[in-house]
Amino acid sequence: MMWSGERLAGAGGGEAAVTVAFTNARDCFLHLPRSLVSQLHLLQNQAIEVTWGHQPVFLSWVQGRHFNNQGENVAEINRQVGQKLGLSNGEQVFLKPCSHVISCQQVEVEPLSADDWEILELHAVSLEQHLLDQIRIVFPKAIFPVWVDQQTYIFIQIVTLIPTATYGRLETDTKLLIQPKTRQAKEKTFSKADNTCGTFHNYGKDEKELTKELQTKQLQSNTIKVTRSNKIDSADIIDSPSIPSLWTLIGSIFSFGSEKKQETSWGITEINAFKNMQSKVVPLYNIFRVCKSQPPSICNAPANSVFHKHSAIHIFPWDQEYFDVEPSFTVTYGKLVKLLSPKQQQNKTKQNVLSPEKEKQMSEPVDQKRISPIHSQEAPKACVVKVVWNGLEELKNAIKYTTKVEALHVGKVWIPDDLRKRLNIEMHAVVRITPVEITPIIPRSLKLQPRENLPKDISEEDIKTVFYSWLQQSTLTTLPLIISEEEHIKLGIKDELKEFSLNIVHSWEKEKEKNIFLLSTNLLQKITIQVLLEPMVKEENNEEIDFILPFLKLNCLGGVNSLAVSSLEHITHSLLGRPLSQQLMSLVAGLRNGALLLTGGKGSGKSTLAKAICKEAFDILDAYVEIVDCKALRGKRLENIQKTLEAAFSEAVWRQPSVVLLDDLDLVVGLPAPPEQELGPEAMQSQRVAHALNDMIKEFISMGSLVALIATSQSQHSLHPLLVSAQGIHVFQCIQHIQPPDQEQRCEILHNVIKNKLDCDMNKFTHLDLQHIAKETEGFVARDFTVLVDRAIHSCLSHQNISTREGIFYL
Repeated sequence: MMWSGERLAGAGGGEAAVTVAFTNARDCFLHLPRSLVSQLHLLQNQAIEVTWGHQPVFLSWVQGRHFNNQGENVAEINRQVGQKLGLSNGEQVFLKPCSHVISCQQVEVEPLSADDWEILELHAVSLEQHLLDQIRIVFPKAIFPVWVDQQTYIFIQIVTLIPTATYGRLETDTKLLIQPKTRQAKEKTFSKADNTCGTFHNYGKDEKELTKELQTKQLQSNTIKVTRSNKIDSADIIDSPSIPSLWTLIGSIFSFGSEKKQETSWGITEINAFKNMQSKVVPLYNIFRVCKSQPPSICNAPANSVFHKHSAIHIFPWDQEYFDVEPSFTVTYGKLVKLLSPKQQQNKTKQNVLSPEKEKQMSEPVDQKRISPIHSQEAPKACVVKVVWNGLEELKNAIKYTTKVEALHVGKVWIPDDLRKRLNIEMHAVVRITPVEITPIIPRSLKLQPRENLPKDISEEDIKTVFYSWLQQSTLTTLPLIISEEEHIKLGIKDELKEFSLNIVHSWEKEKEKNIFLLSTNLLQKITIQVLLEPMVKEENNEEIDFILPFLKLNCLGGVNSLAVSSLEHITHSLLGRPLSQQLMSLVAGLRNGALLLTGGKGSGKSTLAKAICKEAFDILDAYVEIVDCKALRGKRLENIQKTLEAAFSEAVWRQPSVVLLDDLDLVVGLPAPPEQELGPEAMQSQRVAHALNDMIKEFISMGSLVALIATSQSQHSLHPLLVSAQGIHVFQCIQHIQPPDQEQRCEILHNVIKNKLDCDMNKFTHLDLQHIAKETEGFVARDFTVLVDRAIHSCLSHQNISTREGIFYL
């Protein structure tokens, strides 16, 4: 058990006694409950001293690693790590955070056996990308396992640390000395590589340039010389993992040692690299929500990283703030498939009921260029794209440990706007990532043609040079580029990005249907590039696929500041837009936090305020907005009203987090005023709609979906008692009533109405006394001021010869 929740005397950062629990986690970190992390005041990558009567050992805790919830007094550790350290499952140990950790400049390591060394050679690229994701704190004589895939691991022993210390931390610029552990029969084989153990491998800036040089020039020598440079290489940080290329250098020694091998295995290196990329365990076959916010992999990308800002998709967890503050990016290729929402599926079903005219169209040859976006949804095509995975461990944990039955999306995906619109994927759509199951082939000939006009002084050689530079930025030997038969790419022509069409003309192998192709700078030596300077004739498609909210923002309204702030606060907590909300997820998710009801008399601005809140949720919280105008439902049959409400909520759940606005709800679920009409047909229908809506809300509360509800009505009592009763479920937990504006509020409303109507600087109206007008308009509501300003503008334009907005300023 944990002996003390308080700091012990003499302990620098607190001390705790815990029970060791062995797990199958593939890393060398301690996995601790959040309560213990808070008690010990742990920081990212902080060293922790573990004692239990033997010589102490030193491990680290990394934020974002999932804990299995075995109890607050349990510290989880990998079984192989624990056994090598001399621990036993269920043993009680002391944990004490170390206040000072030295960053290692150089560490000497040794594979524990010859088998470990040989496995290290075979899995160089995999180890390169995941070493620092598995171990950070090391100490002399310690033996740690390192995983090369999901089932295979090797053991390495820490020999010495520089500077000399009891323990130290591996950093991105740490130099490693690796001592080969060879078999007796292989000693002569390595005699030429005596420099290997004496050669250091720099994790920092210098290594990046050397790695790129090795990869582009294909070294044919086993001698490595590290040259220092003050220049930071422009290689894309997304393709280069956060763990720089210690193992890439080792792989270069053994992969490129023979010129004869290079000649006979042209393209094999890239194909093997592609297969290695695809062997990484990523959460495929899961669905992700398209979002607006950009993940770290795109925010931290250099300015010249054109490819990843226009051609790669980036996936990251829901809880973006919680995964590692030093995230590593795993790169694979996958097929991107858009999934149809409930509304889109319904539209597709309606389209399948063919009219005679449509049947005739189906019998004729289909011109692919004329297919509208709606028709293209009938047969969604999979597009092969590069996938950059942010916070991969958190994504895996979200799948493994999520107990919520209603969990829909595993995480979020950011798709560049031009790629997203070309694939007809609207914002807040849902996509699935599936694996690429075919092996790419090498093209023999490429064709480059601009899709827009180029400067007149651009030559074919200029475009080839720019294309080579683009490909160099987009690929590495360990991360080749995979393309389909036709791609749209962005090339920088004279400090301006121009769109080009990249087509495969011929390939070296017999082409099959839906082939994918492999490119790298090394392969370009035997690939013919045809450049056409005449731009392609492309059909302009100006149709907007994204839903745009034509509403005012909250700062464009007046007289409702306090109501707006409290209302938006309620919606923010309902959609888990704050860290506190995320900590209390099960309590405040969606409708469990209750709905928001905005009330006010006719013309008070309740609908405008509700729509402004929706726009803020869309812009700030990246929420999908579904609006139901209840005026349009008045007088319709019960079945039609119920279908409309069900469709709105189903769409909101599919695209969650979402906000559903039921505008003028009292028009369909209102309470009839005269008592004699309580048993009339309208009252009976209102009661049935209220029951149906109440049942829907109960269902969403039980699901815990991230759907917030906003409704407007003239008053709380104008709604059916079933929705506002003190008994049963309390649908509306936040009720805001818009009072008639006072003089100051009327002045604010008038100021904003004029500003919104004329889109001008109000300081230009020096002769306009808004305070006097506000004083003379007692009893006015928001709509009255809108009508007043409209009439004033109309009168001004009618009596004066004015044709522009600027002319009104001087009247």
